[in-house]
Amino acid sequence: MEIRELSSDDGSALHALFAAVLPDSPTARSTDAATRQAFLDDPATFALGAYADDAPVGLAWGIQMRSPSGRLTTYLHELDVRADHRRQGTGTALVEAAMELGRARGSTRFWLSTGGHNDIAQSLYESLGGDRKPKGDVNYWWELDRDA
Repeated sequence: MEIRELSSDDGSALHALFAAVLPDSPTARSTDAATRQAFLDDPATFALGAYADDAPVGLAWGIQMRSPSGRLTTYLHELDVRADHRRQGTGTALVEAAMELGRARGSTRFWLSTGGHNDIAQSLYESLGGDRKPKGDVNYWWELDRDA
């Protein structure tokens, strides 16, 4: 399995990634190449694809945010792996790659959210050392060591 960061030249790859992993998503159904291009051109956003034998099997995308104090935080908005490739390390590899990307871009914190019913996702995030916040949505936070 290989994790690839999609670049501004990868509009068709972004569409193919969503079509393979989340075929019912608005991104997979959209024919608007300009919207995909705007996402990939935005320096605050990122998209990662997981590929097995060059076939898309998982995806992650998110955004880097700057607080008024200047702190950079990376938020992983979506993570999904095709059902036939789950529990094989793909989700772990995507989250770790997103953390590393955030770290490389200067983020000192990383976070994501998942549904309270999603026990598999919660187990994954806890295995990666996520600090689960006890109130509200099921949120996980990590401090990113920029020297790691």
